[in-house]
Amino acid sequence: MRATFILFLALALSLPVFAGTPAGKITIPEGYVLMGTDKAELEKEITNRRVKPEWYADETPQKKVNVKSFMMDATEVTNETYKKQVPKHNFPPNLAKHPVVNVAWKEANEYCKNAGGRLPTEAEWERAARGDGGLVYPWGNEFVADNVVFAETGGVGAKLKVGSYSLQQSGSSQLGGTKEVGLRKSGKSPFGLYDMAGNVWEWVAGWYDGKKKFRLLKGGSWLSPRESVRSATRLGDVGDVHFNDYGFRCAYDIEP
Repeated sequence: MRATFILFLALALSLPVFAGTPAGKITIPEGYVLMGTDKAELEKEITNRRVKPEWYADETPQKKVNVKSFMMDATEVTNETYKKQVPKHNFPPNLAKHPVVNVAWKEANEYCKNAGGRLPTEAEWERAARGDGGLVYPWGNEFVADNVVFAETGGVGAKLKVGSYSLQQSGSSQLGGTKEVGLRKSGKSPFGLYDMAGNVWEWVAGWYDGKKKFRLLKGGSWLSPRESVRSATRLGDVGDVHFNDYGFRCAYDIEP
C-alpha cells in the first residue's frame, strides 16, 4: 500500500499542473516552440490602422527552438509575495494580489535568484505562453478581450497614465491599471499559466539589444493595445527603469 502511494505521489509531482489554483509552479515539458512571427502572418495579425506591422518587425523571421523542461510561476509575482522577500516594498492594501510593478530588471533578477529560480529566457517564456501549437495568444489564435487585461479593459474612454504606481490607489479606477492575478481562467496558456498576455510586461533573461543595453520584456500590459499582447511581441527598455506596467515571474531549473 505504502509503495503504491509513493509511486502515485511521484507520478503526480512529475506531471504539469494544468488546472486548479493559480498559485505555485507549473512544469513545462521539453518541446519545440515557434518563436516570433512570419512577415506575411504579421501583416494579417496587425489589423489596427493606427498600428503598423513594421513596429513589430523584430519578431521576424519566425524560428523553431527546442526548449528543455523547466518550471515557471503560474502567475506574475504579486505585491504581497514580493514584500515577503523585500520588506521595504509598499503598495496600496487593495492591490495585494495584483502583480508587483515598478521593479527594475536587476531587482526582478535578484528576487528570482533568492527564490531559488531565475528569470525565464525568451524561448522559455514563449514556450510557456504558446504551447506546442505556437499560438498567437496564450488561449488561441483569435483575440478575446475578456481573456486579457489590456488598454481597453478599463472601459471605452478610460484615461491611461504611465508613471508612478503610487498615483493609482485602485486597480479598478478610471485610470485603468493592473488586475488581480489568476482571475481570467479562459485566458490561460496551454500549460495553465495565467496572465501571460497583458496585466504587466514581464522581464525576461538576456538582452533585447546588448549594444544599447536594452533588456527584454514580453506579454504586453494593461497599457498595451491588443496587438502588443500577442505572445511573440517583444519590448526593449533599459534595465534600470521603474514603470507601473513592468513586472515579472520566475522560472526554475528541473534537477536531472
